[in-house]
Amino acid sequence: MAEQNILTGDLAVLEQIISDIKEHKKNKEQLEKLNEIAKNLTKNIDVSERELKEEIDARVKESIASICSGYNKAIEDEKIKLKDIQGQRDKAKMAGVKERIANETRDLRNENSSLNKEIKEAFKAERVPMYCSSRFYMAMFQTKGVADAAVYTLIMLLLFLIIPSAGCFIPGFPQWGFVLYYFILSTLVISAGKHIYYKTMVCHREVISAARETKNKIRNNRKKIKKIEKRIRSDKNEEMYGLGDYDYKINEIHDRISKIEGEKTCALQEFENTAKPDIIAEIEGRNRGPIDNMRAELSKKQEECSSLDALVKEQRIYISSNYEAYLGRDFMSAEKLEELRAIMKSQAAATVGQAIAVYKDKR
Repeated sequence: MAEQNILTGDLAVLEQIISDIKEHKKNKEQLEKLNEIAKNLTKNIDVSERELKEEIDARVKESIASICSGYNKAIEDEKIKLKDIQGQRDKAKMAGVKERIANETRDLRNENSSLNKEIKEAFKAERVPMYCSSRFYMAMFQTKGVADAAVYTLIMLLLFLIIPSAGCFIPGFPQWGFVLYYFILSTLVISAGKHIYYKTMVCHREVISAARETKNKIRNNRKKIKKIEKRIRSDKNEEMYGLGDYDYKINEIHDRISKIEGEKTCALQEFENTAKPDIIAEIEGRNRGPIDNMRAELSKKQEECSSLDALVKEQRIYISSNYEAYLGRDFMSAEKLEELRAIMKSQAAATVGQAIAVYKDKR
């Protein structure tokens, strides 16, 4: 048939064309079904493989957690003991440090106590008010050095600037209020300052000056005490504190923790080498059969698809070359070919070409 002009063919030729096209269509539909089946099989295999892996991972994870549970509990108990011993050691060291500081600063603290006592006795004998030995008094009436100057300046700023400035934030505060404040403050500062200065510095200058010198000695001793405290607290040598028993217990606990961790590692290694392969084999033994069956079915369907796909392509080439080239794309549907056959059966046309002409005339 491929070697003849089908336009001159009779009804038998047309029926062969219809049969070939229907068969091609049927094969295409069958190929689509096979491809869909193969696609679903591939999807089911992927899902089954993923579920199999998830089941294996979950079982392995659960088994590892069970193995680690006992060892982790033992390690945690040892760490609690370690924390307790370390706390006791720290307390013992702190007590030792405090005792060492007390011993090494005893002379300086005793000297300060004696110096304070001398000031009190001198002030009492001369009837000097005790406030004359305060830092505030020294800064206001016997200013010496940067520290006293800073205290004096801060007090002046507080009285003459900061406090009055607060009045600016009070709604309706009168201007004469600032004048009244400065007048009263100046009067108090001048009169009270003059009175205090006369009663103290004028009458007891030597005693107050001597007290200031004594205060300087006390301050210097305090600086020395702080330096000694800093040196002792930063000293890395702990031999004098008698912490050997605590260190021995701490080392014992560290050794036990290391031993437990080693046993845990060995148990996990043993699990990897023996139990884990058995678990995997057992789970795969229950699930691998259905998966392998699906793989075999997939392979079979893929082979059928490949064969049918080759046939469909061959049929398509044949139809295009031998039928479509003569009839045109419009007449490549079974429905239109059936109409041509009806025309030929009605004796309206003897050849395929004549049937096409009749069909077109009707349109």
